[in-house]
Amino acid sequence: MLVIYKFLSKVLQIILNILFVIQITLMILVFLTATYWFLNLINISAFDFVKPIADAVSDFVKLFYQQEVELGGVYIDASLLLFDLIAVVFVFVITKSKFYFHRGLDYLNEGIRACEEKIEAKFNKSLQKEVENSIKKCNNVAVLVQFTAKNMMVDSCWGGDANAGVKEKEEEAFKTFYASIKNITGCKFAKTGDKMLILLNDFNSVDNLLHFIDISVNRIRVNMRKKKWLLISYISVDVFDNQTNFKDDVYPLLEKLLTLKIQNEAVCLGNFCMRYELMMEPMYTPFLRGTYNISEQCDVWSLVKKN
Repeated sequence: MLVIYKFLSKVLQIILNILFVIQITLMILVFLTATYWFLNLINISAFDFVKPIADAVSDFVKLFYQQEVELGGVYIDASLLLFDLIAVVFVFVITKSKFYFHRGLDYLNEGIRACEEKIEAKFNKSLQKEVENSIKKCNNVAVLVQFTAKNMMVDSCWGGDANAGVKEKEEEAFKTFYASIKNITGCKFAKTGDKMLILLNDFNSVDNLLHFIDISVNRIRVNMRKKKWLLISYISVDVFDNQTNFKDDVYPLLEKLLTLKIQNEAVCLGNFCMRYELMMEPMYTPFLRGTYNISEQCDVWSLVKKN
């Protein structure tokens, strides 16, 4: 349909251009021949240079009309006058017809715009689906968890060793944490120093994993608080595909996110947010924390649980 609209639009535009040329030509001829005819009546030769054109026009008109007009007993050749009258009428008809041609052209242009918008919308939809399919290839999730314990009975007033028992409490927290989440389907666990790495091979289960992490950490935090210990969690999340080098590209990024020290919330970058937006009913809402220098200037997001 777009091709037909464009073809008809070009045809109308050509017709309009031809009508414009005809209109201008007739107006010029009317001016020259009418002026020549009038000056010739009063014997003024200022427009004699138009005589060849006037004679040609007169000869053409006489092919159809050969009568003369009697004016004061004098017979006058009225072929030029007749031509001028017909030409003026024709110019008027062209002027009116151009209005309708322009309306038709506007209608065709609207049709062209509508078709182009449909084609663009279809292309954008196809492109969006392509992008989504590309994003969905990132189906693996990595979560890095770090705990920091603090003795609430030690401060500048009461004194005491702030480091005493900290490592033990952190280890205890990790053991309890692992015991709580080790049975989650599709997960692999690895303890690296003071951090625990969790790998998930199905992104659709990421909400389930983050939910269990939240529940487990909060339960441990409550129990430790009863013993006058404060537990702070740092959690970073990332997503990657099967072609990504996890050791060189993903894990260093997770560690850098932990160095931001955003407490008790899972933090991630924009690539995780794009993949997370494709979830049907996400349990968390990405909240922009700010722009930080990770490997470069990057937006960092927190995953805040919906009420």
